[in-house]
Amino acid sequence: MKWKSKGYTLDPQEKAKLQAEAATKLAERAAEQERLHEATAQRVSRQMEILVLIDKPTPYLQDKGIQAHIGALTDKEGQTTYIPAFDVDGKQWTMQYIQEDGTKRFAKDSRKEGCFHPVGGMDAIAVAPVLVIAEGYATAATLSEALGQATVAAFDSGNLPTVARALHEKFPDKPIIIAGDDDRRLEATQGINPGRTKAKEAAKAVGQSDFSNLRTWRARE
Repeated sequence: MKWKSKGYTLDPQEKAKLQAEAATKLAERAAEQERLHEATAQRVSRQMEILVLIDKPTPYLQDKGIQAHIGALTDKEGQTTYIPAFDVDGKQWTMQYIQEDGTKRFAKDSRKEGCFHPVGGMDAIAVAPVLVIAEGYATAATLSEALGQATVAAFDSGNLPTVARALHEKFPDKPIIIAGDDDRRLEATQGINPGRTKAKEAAKAVGQSDFSNLRTWRARE
């Protein structure tokens, strides 16, 4: 059997009704997402109260060869590494959990977009002479140790442009360096290089013509 659509055209009133219903559903989903984000923000804030400062490097920090920096936390056993994530106004929205084997995850139903971890603390970011934004925590911590100043971890390449724009608006007079990853293996096998692409996008978003290509730190993550 051959089937052929006869077609159906909605009149303006039906179109308007469908558009209104779609807009209502979209607004409801956005409101629910905001509610979940806020609830998670409160939950991770309470979780912070039972965590402790890192006095001895966790298994993850030992594996990456980095020191314990202000802002990173652990549990009483000193095994899991907890990396709080904030917006530019200092509100914590989520937390990155890094297990002993390096497995990473974020708090469920949390907001990550535009959030970052300030290696050294938010106050140190405010007085830093330049904003250095990297992807993962280990890379940002390594850069902080090498440069002797606070740095920023955006967590992944997709979050780089959003974080860079937010920090640029917060600190318009500070120069910005995007310390992007060079995903050469992905480029060789899949023809894509998200680290380089998003780093360039972030640099362009804040008026920079280029970005710092620090592929030698890729193994840190």
